[in-house]
Amino acid sequence: MNPRQRRGLLLMIVATLGAFVVFFSVLGYVGNIRAQARAEVGEMTTVLQLQTDVGAYEPVTASALKEVLVPRRWSTEAFVQNIAGLQGKVAAADLPTGAYLQQGMVVDAPTLQAGQREIAIIIDAETGVAGKVLPGSIVDVYGSFDSTQNGRTTTGACAVRILNRVQVIDVGQLRQEQSDQQGQNTAAQVVPVTFALNSDETLRLTYAESFARKVRLALVGGTKDTKPPFNRLCKTPEVGS
Repeated sequence: MNPRQRRGLLLMIVATLGAFVVFFSVLGYVGNIRAQARAEVGEMTTVLQLQTDVGAYEPVTASALKEVLVPRRWSTEAFVQNIAGLQGKVAAADLPTGAYLQQGMVVDAPTLQAGQREIAIIIDAETGVAGKVLPGSIVDVYGSFDSTQNGRTTTGACAVRILNRVQVIDVGQLRQEQSDQQGQNTAAQVVPVTFALNSDETLRLTYAESFARKVRLALVGGTKDTKPPFNRLCKTPEVGS
């Protein structure tokens, strides 16, 4: 081996040793930074994060969640940490991917008693006690019907109490809905309201939603009416001879 080759080999050895020194220096620096970061953020804890979108009132299942570590100092008791605690829960609103699951983001799924039917209708926010009807509210449901004429029989416009003292089990999100009234396309704020009713009440509510000009909710206070209200108020126009 000539002197030039020996110098080349020596330089390669020095370069290799230098690379090892740099590698271990960087490794030690990174480890030191991580140790400092752990010391700054403190103890870690597990929380649940959504890995898929969950629609409003859909069940929050284990497949839609993943466990992630966050500093305990950044978490609160509001964070959901146990998947088992989500049994029988549904999303209170549309939940996006990446959101950390908290207590107020899920609610108990509606429960039905034997023979009850769960039914939801769309209520105009202006005529439906907007913002005041909540799950558990007791309401009366009223429908107003236009006058109709069939041959010589004329039925006047009527306001009818469709349901008396029924319980709301869920209220959806307020949204805009297009409607066509008297040839004019207008936007109205509506909200879906869900009831748990028996079969007869379900039929009456379905009829009112389909044929009534307006369906209104009225919040009811107290345990009973001191004076029972009229069930029906009709205006019957005179019929010509």
